[in-house]
Amino acid sequence: MKVTVTGGAGELGQFVVRDLIEHGYEVVSVDQRIIKDAPYKQIVADLSDLGQIYGCISGSDAIIHLGAIRAPGANPNEVVFRNNVMGTFNVFEAAACLNLKRVVWASSINVLGFGFAYRKFSPVYLPIDENHPNLPQDCYGLSKLVGEEIAAAFTRRTEIPCVSLRFTWIGNDELYLKYLPGIWKDPGSWRVALWGFVDARDAATACRLSLESEIDGHESMYIGADTTIMKIPSMDLIQEYFPDSEVRKEIKGTSSLFDCRKAKRILGFQPKHHWKDLRDLQ
Repeated sequence: MKVTVTGGAGELGQFVVRDLIEHGYEVVSVDQRIIKDAPYKQIVADLSDLGQIYGCISGSDAIIHLGAIRAPGANPNEVVFRNNVMGTFNVFEAAACLNLKRVVWASSINVLGFGFAYRKFSPVYLPIDENHPNLPQDCYGLSKLVGEEIAAAFTRRTEIPCVSLRFTWIGNDELYLKYLPGIWKDPGSWRVALWGFVDARDAATACRLSLESEIDGHESMYIGADTTIMKIPSMDLIQEYFPDSEVRKEIKGTSSLFDCRKAKRILGFQPKHHWKDLRDLQ
């Protein structure tokens, strides 16, 4: 299978491209920058230009869409929203017209609205699953929620399967060493992400499994590790930061506040990598 990966030169994209190649896929990476001496085809393109996307994915069987502005702040709100929504629309429009076999794309836990909220609020219940209300206030979370609506409309139009992967914070060894010590000192700084994480290698596996699994229509699902990034019990975090949230099932030890059972059931997703594997963080 030939797969186009938008955002293929990004932090997650490089892991996704590597994983696909290791599993026998032919890959085309589309980004605004080039990885020097990479052993796969790379195209520099603007996702806001539908014609360029047609050219990038022509001849591919599927697309994994990771290209986006990753957070608000560095760009005006309207730029973030327009870039992410139009890029996503264009990918799905081209995929529909070229009759691709599958579309997988990076949604986010920020559809929930906690991450960049102007007015802070708490989860309705914990752990969070796909039935939890999505209440974004910000341009980034809203762009991801609109993206999921685009994906749903795409499958109604074409019956081509599509997966929206709601990634928790995506980490790797370098990022764990950079951020975790500070988060452990100030747990409240990470309440907006509910202390969730997924290793980039596992996130890449989830992307590949989304290509390979039996799926009908559009499916959204959370992708995260089985634990939080914290060393203290999750119930202690809930009592301190989300005392008004309903706890709907027993949360033991440092278990994640995201329920990823849907991804495990549909994709066979099983997180295998963890920040605890790093000796420097023991």
